[in-house]
Amino acid sequence: MKHSVLIIGGGIAGPALAIFLNKVGIAAAIFEAYPRVDDIGGGFQIAPNGMRVLEQIGLAEEVIENGIESNEFSFENQQGKLLGRVPNGPARIYGIPAVVAARSVVHRALVREAERLGISILYRKRLRHLTNNDAGVIAEFEDGSAFEGSLLIGADGVHSRTRDLIFPTGAQPFYTGLFTIGGFASHPSLTAADVEMRRMHMVFGREGFFGYGHFDKSKPDTVIWLSHLKRDWNPQSLDYKFWSNEELRNDLLARHREWQEPVGTILRSATELLRGPVHDLPTLPQWSKGRVLLIGDAAHAISPHAGQGASLALEDAMLLGKLLRDSQGGHEQVFAQFVQQRRSRVERVIAEARRRGDGKQTLTPTAAWIRDRVVSVLACVSGARMNNWMYSYKIAWES
Repeated sequence: MKHSVLIIGGGIAGPALAIFLNKVGIAAAIFEAYPRVDDIGGGFQIAPNGMRVLEQIGLAEEVIENGIESNEFSFENQQGKLLGRVPNGPARIYGIPAVVAARSVVHRALVREAERLGISILYRKRLRHLTNNDAGVIAEFEDGSAFEGSLLIGADGVHSRTRDLIFPTGAQPFYTGLFTIGGFASHPSLTAADVEMRRMHMVFGREGFFGYGHFDKSKPDTVIWLSHLKRDWNPQSLDYKFWSNEELRNDLLARHREWQEPVGTILRSATELLRGPVHDLPTLPQWSKGRVLLIGDAAHAISPHAGQGASLALEDAMLLGKLLRDSQGGHEQVFAQFVQQRRSRVERVIAEARRRGDGKQTLTPTAAWIRDRVVSVLACVSGARMNNWMYSYKIAWES
């Protein structure tokens, strides 16, 4: 079966790209390795730069309605001392807010819109082999099916099968030494008024980091949360990944025993504990080969510490759609323009995320004291401008 563009990956970047391609009259089909799941993942932030992309698609209001406008970051240490507060993408500054929501809210909105437009989304399609030549691309899947296209876009995440096929000896994701555990927690004591509902708490300790905040205005007693813990050994070994929820909960309670409330309450009230190692990806010399291009985490995976992963993926989708619409040349020109316009930005954001992750490692008492002072000074001196260069980024869709 032939389509103009084959998109590998049905997470955030894939459906967003298919929608933008539909806007410009380019047929696309999405191939997702896993079965359809409507309630995936925990919570995350879509920063103002990502929300502008959703606004162009027509989904910003839906995401805002089903999430929380996040106005502020509150930085604290494990004893509960306030280190500083900084704006986190309020609409009064950026014209559109940062939104904290369940990941499933954004994913469902994108998938529903793609389906409404008649875009094919095929599930249980795990990529096995690629034929990539001047005539086009052929994607072969493990179930024996094959599809032809003019172009193929790999939007299949940090562990991209597309990337492995076009660059078999290329860079591989590496474990950063941090393991993330998180999810949702409900308790009457977590009920918050409006100002607190719009504040994300970032708590720094000697052994790790704990973040929490509200994500759904209809659930004022429920928060999303995450804990970054240092794990020095191979994340694929018998580790947190294989522990039961209760074993993991007890370990977290012991590690966070002396931390400020409501950390303990959140851990005791959490339902399923989502977990996984934090991976990063070395800079790739190339993002494309022949008729295949990588976008999102497949091209430039970013650790979660800057809250920009989904927003960068959305930016990629919008820009690629625009370049394909406006192209006067072939795909080589489009791919070159895409890399030229995206690489410097994403590499700067990736570097910032790595820098912020350094403060979440296990530290000596002296190093933790210094870290707290640095956070306080930065919040005071550059707080209002801290995220401006990331959040103010815009792609002009209209020519």
